[in-house]
Amino acid sequence: MVQHGGDGWVVEVNRSTVPGAPSQTCFVSSFSWCRKKQVLDLEEEGLWPELLDSGKIEICVSDWWGARHDSGCMYRLLVQLLDANQTVLDKFSAMPVPIQQWNNNVCFQVTHVFSNIKMGVRFVSFEHWGQDTQFWAGHYGARVTNSSVVVRAQLS
Repeated sequence: MVQHGGDGWVVEVNRSTVPGAPSQTCFVSSFSWCRKKQVLDLEEEGLWPELLDSGKIEICVSDWWGARHDSGCMYRLLVQLLDANQTVLDKFSAMPVPIQQWNNNVCFQVTHVFSNIKMGVRFVSFEHWGQDTQFWAGHYGARVTNSSVVVRAQLS
């Protein structure tokens, strides 16, 4: 699901290197909130119910975000663990302090590890938002890249 605020999302080359990113490109937001959401079906991704309900997994989420040097930006992240009926079992949200204008193309990583996961998790909803703080037409907002959801099985 993609929601285009302002002039919408576009893809551009990263302005600074994001460590470990297989591609040095990013989604760039605009002057009004832009939102992207993806719901991952863990069973479709190859995980089986017995593993998901074993109490021996962790779900690790990561997202990189940053700004252009000449425009500040705002960013939000919401990750939800959902059951088969898409009822929320757990969630993580982040709304870091906005990056100010004249910032040297900074970028930051947001991470979270879900552990002690409740039985019944079947989906992960991952959504992030971005917007610039100058309200300029075009694409001067949050730059989002290298998003990931990783399920780790814990060895006993």
